Amino acid sequence: MNITCMRLILTFLLMLILCKSPLQAQANITWDLLGDVTFESSYSPEYGVSILTATFGRWIKAFEQKEVYISGYVIPLDPMGISYALSRNPNSSCFFCGGSGPETVLGLNMKPGSLKKYEIDQIKTFKGTLKMNITDEKEFIYVLENAVEM
Repeated sequence: MNITCMRLILTFLLMLILCKSPLQAQANITWDLLGDVTFESSYSPEYGVSILTATFGRWIKAFEQKEVYISGYVIPLDPMGISYALSRNPNSSCFFCGGSGPETVLGLNMKPGSLKKYEIDQIKTFKGTLKMNITDEKEFIYVLENAVEM
């Protein structure tokens, strides 16, 4: 192997090492990707009604329990400003109706110490660990655990 070829290989390897950004540990997911889910109606003995049970597609399953980030509209869930969701659509456009489904909103479980007050329909980006929920009827189908605003 000649010197020029070795330099080229070393330069390439050095570029690979130096070009790794901290964001490569996380994935930017989109609302379209969260749409990789189907629903089946099942009876809930606890509530006495039929509920939708999620079956996640292979594309979104690749992000399960991975650190991700996503942008959307902040939706306060309580008047105290303690619980929030992130939505594909603004609340002013009826964020959970009119053709939208459970896949267009995700719960934000904020990292301890990072909770702030957010106004309705603020567009924000959050990062956290993506949890896919098929068992807890009281929770969103997608939850961002240890969420922090970016």
